[in-house]
Amino acid sequence: MRADRVGWARLQTPSPHWKRHSGSDPVLAQFIRENTSLNMDPTWYAADVENLQDLCRYPMLFSQGIGAVDNSKARLNLAEYIHRGGFLLIDACINRNVTADPDAFLADQIRVLTAILPDCEVVPLKPDHDVFHCFFQIPGGIPPHMYCDNIYDARWARHGLYGIMLGSRMAGIISLSGLQCGWDRMISPPGLPEACMRMLVNIYAYAMLQ
Repeated sequence: MRADRVGWARLQTPSPHWKRHSGSDPVLAQFIRENTSLNMDPTWYAADVENLQDLCRYPMLFSQGIGAVDNSKARLNLAEYIHRGGFLLIDACINRNVTADPDAFLADQIRVLTAILPDCEVVPLKPDHDVFHCFFQIPGGIPPHMYCDNIYDARWARHGLYGIMLGSRMAGIISLSGLQCGWDRMISPPGLPEACMRMLVNIYAYAMLQ
C-alpha cells in the first residue's frame, strides 16, 4: 500500500548549477519507490526561490547551494518556508568546477542561513543521530562520500552532515558528500551510488517526521 503521491523538487536559484544532475533524479525516485512505501513522483520539479507558493508545495527542498540567493524577497521566502515547517537539504556537488573548496562552500551556506534565520545554528551531526538510523542503517553513522574523478580528498572526507537547527528542531541538513553525484552514477566504487541513495532516503524520512 502506498500513500498519496509526493514530489521531489529542486530549489531554483540564480546559480547556473541549481539543476545540475537533475536528469538522474528519476533514478533516485525509482530507488525510493522500490525500497519504501512512498509514492514518489518520478518527475522532478523546480521550486523557484522567488515564489513562496512554489516552495510551500513541497515538504522538503533539495538545493545545490544557497550562496547565490542574494535578494531580499528570495531570502524572506526561504526563511518563511522554513518557519512554516519546510525542510532544506543542501548537498554540494563534488565537481571541482562547481565546488572548488568544501570549507568555503560550507561557510557560504552558513553565511546566508544566519543572515535569513538569525536564530539558527549549524551543528555537526553525531554518528548516533536518528538520521543515520531512521530507515537504513548507515554504517558507523558516517555519510557516504563521492570524490571528484574517484580520487580520495581529505578536505571532503573530514566533513559529515551538518544540521540546521532552529531551537530543538532540525529544519535542514548541509551535506558535503556529493550524494547527488552518486545517484547520477559518477565514477565511484561499486555500491557507492546505492549508499548515497540510502542516505538520501534516511534524510527524506527524517524530514517527513519533523
